[in-house]
Parts: sequence; structure tokens; C-alpha cells
Amino acid sequence: MNPTQNPSALRSKKAITESLLLLMKQYPYTEITVKQILLETDISRKTFYRNFLSKDDVLNSFIDTILQDYVNTIQQQQQNFSLIKTLDIIFDFCERNKEILFILQNNRLLYLLLEKLNSLILNEHMKYNSEFQENHLKSQLLTEYIIYFNIGGIWNLIVRWIENNMCDSVADIKKSVVFYLSNIGKTDIRDI
Repeated sequence: MNPTQNPSALRSKKAITESLLLLMKQYPYTEITVKQILLETDISRKTFYRNFLSKDDVLNSFIDTILQDYVNTIQQQQQNFSLIKTLDIIFDFCERNKEILFILQNNRLLYLLLEKLNSLILNEHMKYNSEFQENHLKSQLLTEYIIYFNIGGIWNLIVRWIENNMCDSVADIKKSVVFYLSNIGKTDIRDI
């Protein structure tokens, strides 16, 4: 994707992205072509390729944008970090992006979010903690496993919620998570 900030290019990118998302509501993603995207807009093929490499690039760019918004929100809360605040941010993100989450789910593309989250959260964590911990390979490896473990757990929780059409009570889900995690602390490590 071309990262230009030119207003005309930004309008074109927005129109292309909206067109792709609209088409994804009507057709399987695998069947959508660049030609179809362009037919939905007044944008030329040349303009498309000036801004994006492919339809995958359009989707990836959009996902990057919404995930960066998520990460920025998490970063603003780092000083007041708590499990409940983090869950609130995650569920709020899902509510704000409900439409795209359902579009991705219907096209079997939710995994794209997970792949991007894994690398994005790990990179952000490493940047944030580089000042506070020495750059030791073993501690980085352990941190990476813990981050992937946490993202995977939260991710499966969110996917299940999406599969249930986001109808389950967020408050009940959060209570279940807190209850579960509080009971994990009671487990003796020797039992594992």
C-alpha cells in the first residue's frame, strides 16, 4: 500500500476499501476481483494500483488501520492497566468494528486479525518494555510465549462471542474470565 497523505489519494483509498467491504457482504472474498471493486467506484485501474498492490492489500491495509486504533487505545490505558479495563477496551473495539468482524467471519478471514494481532502486540510490548528489562534472549522468548498465550485465549473468547452474534452479555463474559483467572491462582504448580 502507498502510505501517501494526499487528500485525493486518501479519498480514493477510502472509496476502494468501502467498495471491497460492500462486495464482501454480497460475495465470497475469494470470488471478488479488482475489476469488481472498480466497477463499484469511479476510480481507474491506474489509481487503484497507485494506492494498492491487490485486493489483499486493500483488506490488510484496512485491518492494519483498525488494529492500530486498538493498540493506541491500549497504550493510553497502560498507566491504569487492569484486566477489566483491558477487556472493556477489547469488547468496545469489537462493538465499534462489529460490521467488519461479521464480514470477516462470513468470509472465513477472522484469522487475519489474529495473525496481525500476534505480531503487533508483541512488537508494541517489546518497544514498551525495552527500557525496563535487559535485552536477554531467554526473557524475550518467555515473554513471547506468554503474549501469544494471552492473545490466543482472548482471541478464542472473542471469536466465540462473534459466533454467537455478539448477543451474550459482556458483563457475564467478563465475570466468567475473572472467576476463572482468580481460580487459576489457587492451582498448585506441582499439579501441572
